[in-house]
Amino acid sequence: MIQKFCGSLASVLLSFAVAACSASGIGGPVGISADHRSFVDGKGRPCYWQGDTQWELFQGFTEPEAAAILEDRRSKGFNAIQVMLLGVGGGKKPNALGQKPFLNDALSTPNEAYFSVVDAIVKAAEQKDLVLVVGIYHKSPEYGKLVTMDNARSWGEWVGRRYRSAPNVIWSMYPVANAAYVPLVRELAAGLAQGDGGSHLITVHPDPSPASSSWIHEEPWLSFNTLQSFSSGFLNHQMVAADYARTPVKPVVNAEARYEEEAGTTPLMVRNGAYWSCLAGGFYSFGHGGNWMHPKDWKKWIDSPASRQMKVLGDFFRSLDWWNLVPDRAVLSGLPKDASAARSANRDWALVYLASSGTATVALDAVKASGMARVSWMNPVTGTLQEVGSFPATGTRSFTTPEGWTDALLFVDGRGRPASIRD
Repeated sequence: MIQKFCGSLASVLLSFAVAACSASGIGGPVGISADHRSFVDGKGRPCYWQGDTQWELFQGFTEPEAAAILEDRRSKGFNAIQVMLLGVGGGKKPNALGQKPFLNDALSTPNEAYFSVVDAIVKAAEQKDLVLVVGIYHKSPEYGKLVTMDNARSWGEWVGRRYRSAPNVIWSMYPVANAAYVPLVRELAAGLAQGDGGSHLITVHPDPSPASSSWIHEEPWLSFNTLQSFSSGFLNHQMVAADYARTPVKPVVNAEARYEEEAGTTPLMVRNGAYWSCLAGGFYSFGHGGNWMHPKDWKKWIDSPASRQMKVLGDFFRSLDWWNLVPDRAVLSGLPKDASAARSANRDWALVYLASSGTATVALDAVKASGMARVSWMNPVTGTLQEVGSFPATGTRSFTTPEGWTDALLFVDGRGRPASIRD
C-alpha cells in the first residue's frame, strides 16, 4: 500500500538541490556539472547526453527483448533512454507478460509482478551504463484518473523509495505547460524526494508541443530543462537557445523533436533538429516513430538510418571538450537561415552546421590560433572528415559544402591538430 507523506515541502525541495551522482559509478548522465550547463556521470566526469526514446520499454517487451533494445542503443552511443513507467495509454494496459501495473486498476495497490519486470530492466540498463529517464505521470485523461492532487505525493514517494538505490534513474513527468498543473507537479516532486532522499535528478517534459519545462524554470527541484518542439525546423535551435539564456543556468535537453519515419520525417530532418539543438548549447534525444506506434516491430526499425547517424553526432562531440561549447552565431558572417554556429569557451575551435548544401562565410578569428587554423568538413551521415586546408586565423573566408552532401558540419581547429574525430 502506498503511504502518504506529510513532511515539509521546503525540506523536500532542499534535498533535490544536490545531485547525488557521487554515490555511484554509473557512466551515464546522472549529475549536473559545476557550471550548471551540462551533465556529469557517477564519478563526476563530463558526460555527453545522447538520448533515445523507448516509451514502451517497461511494458511492451519481455526482459530479454528489452535487454536487446538497450544493447543496440548502448552500441550506438546512446546513454539516456526516455521511458514511461506505466507505458503509453494510461496505466491500465498489461505488460508483455499480461501483468497490469496495479491490482484492480487502483494506484494504491501496485502489482509486484509488473514492477518486478521494471526492476529487472532498470538493472539491465545499469549494467550497460545506461540512464533511464522515467516518466511517472502524463497529462492524458487516463493518467488523470489515476494520479490526482490527493495521491500524487504518495505515488511519487512510493516510486522514489522503490528505486532509491538505482543509480541510473532520472525522474520525469509530462504535464501541460500551464499554471493549472504546477500544484500537481510540485506534489509529485515532493513525493519523489521524500522517497529517494533526493538521490536522483528530476525534470519535466511538457505535452503538448511546443513547450518547455522553463515555464517553471525557477522551481528549485527542477534539475534541468526538457523541451518538446515536435518540429524538424529551426524552432529546435530557437527553443534551446531561449532556455540556454535563462537564469539561473540549467542544462537544456531537446527531448522530443520529430520522430524518424513519422509523418514523413526523414533522417535529414532528424539531423537538422539534433545539430541545431546541440550548437544552440543544448542536448538532444532521438526518437523513431515505431517506438510508440509499432513497438512490437522493433527489429524492423531499431537499426534505422538516423539512429546510426546519432552515433556520428555523439562520437564527434565526445571527441572534443564539448563541455566548453558556447553558442556563437558571430562565427558566421551573415546569418544563413539554416545555419548555426558555436565555439569553445577558450576559442580553441569553432563549429558551423549547414542544414543543407551551400556556402558558409566564417570569421576565422573566432578561434585563437598561433598562425593557422585547420578547417575540415564532417559528414553527419557517415562521420567522415574531408580536410579543406589550413588558413590564417584572421578575417573571413567562405567554404562550400562538399559535392553531394545534404548537410555538413564545418570544424575550425585553432590548435592545428590533424582533422580527426578520434583525436
